[in-house]
Amino acid sequence: MAFAPELDEPVFTEVTPETAPVVVAADQPVPAPAPEVTPVAMVTPVAVMTPVASPEPAAEPFVAEAVAEVEAEATPEPAAEPERIIWYVTGSRVNVREGPSTNYTVLGKVLYGDAAEVISDPDADWVKIRIEGDGVEGYIAKRFMTDVDPLG
Repeated sequence: MAFAPELDEPVFTEVTPETAPVVVAADQPVPAPAPEVTPVAMVTPVAVMTPVASPEPAAEPFVAEAVAEVEAEATPEPAAEPERIIWYVTGSRVNVREGPSTNYTVLGKVLYGDAAEVISDPDADWVKIRIEGDGVEGYIAKRFMTDVDPLG
């Protein structure tokens, strides 16, 4: 802002910044101006195919068979679920333990006729079971289990 005494009012003028000239010694190289960077969009190349007329049309049964083969290969068969081994409790009230002996802590109890999935070697003296319904896993002496439902 400048003041003009003959107008008794301030006069507003636009001031533009000036850039100082760059002084370089004679033995120094002149700095190159910074390159101007222009943003560009990323473009993915795409193959363009031009249709070509074939002299003879392809046989339709051949194409249908090829499509049927591809569809058959693309549909995977569901994996067979492993067979579950379900045994039943034959003792009136049997402890389920953390490990395969009476030295382990009791996790819970099962009653006569309760079903349990055997998840270890069924031929061992102690079998690891998963109690149907609540999912508790533990060990029970095999002598208190049978593969035949005692209730029915």
